[in-house]
Amino acid sequence: MGGKGKIYSKNPIIQAGYFHGLQKAVALKTGISKPVIHTAIKEGDNSSPLKLKVIETAIALIRDRQNLSQNIKPLPDFENQPVLVFQEPDGSSFHLSTNKIYTYLDYLKWTFSERVELIKGKVVNMSPAPGSIHQTVIGDLYYLFRMCFQNHPCRLFIAPFDVRLPLDSGIKDSTVVQPDLCVVCDTKKIDKKGCNGVPDLILEIVSPGNLRHDLDTKFALYQEAGVSEYWIVHPSEKMILIYTLQGGEYQGLRPFTAGMSAQGKLFPQLDIDVDQVFAGIGSYHF
Repeated sequence: MGGKGKIYSKNPIIQAGYFHGLQKAVALKTGISKPVIHTAIKEGDNSSPLKLKVIETAIALIRDRQNLSQNIKPLPDFENQPVLVFQEPDGSSFHLSTNKIYTYLDYLKWTFSERVELIKGKVVNMSPAPGSIHQTVIGDLYYLFRMCFQNHPCRLFIAPFDVRLPLDSGIKDSTVVQPDLCVVCDTKKIDKKGCNGVPDLILEIVSPGNLRHDLDTKFALYQEAGVSEYWIVHPSEKMILIYTLQGGEYQGLRPFTAGMSAQGKLFPQLDIDVDQVFAGIGSYHF
C-alpha cells in the first residue's frame, strides 16, 4: 500500500484494487478463501455481489489503516438482501441470501434437510420434494439405463448426487448441481463426495415447477460446461428430448414420443423404449 497516508486514487474502487497484502485480512473478515478473493477481483464482474463484498471489506481496511477522513459512498448492504428460509423439523430455520455468492466450501457446511443447487454461486432451492410421477419415471429410467450399461466401464448415478461443474465464466467451485441421472466415463472425476468434473451425459425430468430451470438455466449451463449429451424427459407430454454437443452448442434430435425408441449419438447401446419410460404413470392424474 505504500507509506501511511499515501492514496493512489480517491476512487474507492481503484483504492480497493491496491489490496496486495490485504487478502489475508479480507479473508478473515469475510470467511472467503484467498484464492476466491483473488479470482473475484481479477475476473469477477464489477456488479457481482462477491466482488462488491470483497471491495467493501478492502475499502474498510484501507480506511482503518490510512485513517482516511473522506466520505466513501457505501456499497450494498448484504445483510438486508432477500433470503431463502429453510425450516427444519426441530423448528429451527436456516437463512441463505439470494444475492450472495457461495462456493462449494459453503455448500459442504450446510446441514439443513432441503436440497439446493449452486448455479455460479447463486442458491437454487430444489424443494418441494419430487412427486410420485417424477419418482416413478426416474425409477424406471434408472432401471432401463442400468440394463444398457451392464458390463460397461462408464458409471451411472442417480440423484441425490453432487456434480461440481467447472465453468470458465464463474468463480471456481461455485456450481454444484444434482442431475436426476448422469453418466460418468472418466472415473478419475468420481470421489467420495460425488463427481468433480463434467459428466458425459446428464438427464433431467421436468415438471411444471422446474420447467424453466431445466429448459433454460440448465440447458445453457450444461452446454457451457461441455456435457456431451443432455436428455430432457417430459412426463406430462410423454416425450424425451435429446441434445448433443456439436461445436460447443447443443443440437437437438427429433422428439421421441410414444411408440418410438429414444437413442442419442454418444452411447449406441442406450436404446430406450419411450412407452416403457412412462408405462408406470399411465393411471396418474397430471
